[in-house]
Amino acid sequence: MHDWIEQLPTGTQRSYPASSMIARPGEPDNRVFILVTGRARISLLGGAKEQTLGYLEQGGLFVTHTPTWVEAIEPTTVLSWPMADLRGLISRQPDVAMIALREIGQIMSAALELIEDLAFRSVEGRLARFLIRETSGSKDGTIHLVESTERLATRLGTSRQTLSTLINRMQREGLIEKAGRQCLRIIDPDRLIDMTDDVSGR
Repeated sequence: MHDWIEQLPTGTQRSYPASSMIARPGEPDNRVFILVTGRARISLLGGAKEQTLGYLEQGGLFVTHTPTWVEAIEPTTVLSWPMADLRGLISRQPDVAMIALREIGQIMSAALELIEDLAFRSVEGRLARFLIRETSGSKDGTIHLVESTERLATRLGTSRQTLSTLINRMQREGLIEKAGRQCLRIIDPDRLIDMTDDVSGR
């Protein structure tokens, strides 16, 4: 938990089951919140289309006055405060604003990476980049896919069928292998890294 959070008034704690909405566009109550436990997905909806922008992990900071939807993808506990409480703290301690902006900047950076992927990389390149990025904290190259193939396909800007075809092909070519339910293991990271350089935008 962030040190500056202790300087805010007592927040409101609420638990959300998996697949429930933590925040949605147009809510009148403007709040800042932090994930105490769990994981959440940030996305944009446009008609029948959905685009995942990123994820909030434990300790992740977000605000409700955005055009995004925030959905719990596993049982999640949130601690929140009215935005006025944060503004009051910032007026007393301006350095807190820099900390909060850094947190939000990380989310913006992830969103810009997503735009770059969708604009310039092939679906294969996007998948390879996702796999490499997800193994950054894994000792044995194993990735636990926390969402369904359909949701991952949405995140990568492709169809479920195309994603399944690519994953099966990567398995046949010895790049990855299944490591249990909802798990993949990277076998040849160097070849995957080469694929991330594909910026054809197909």
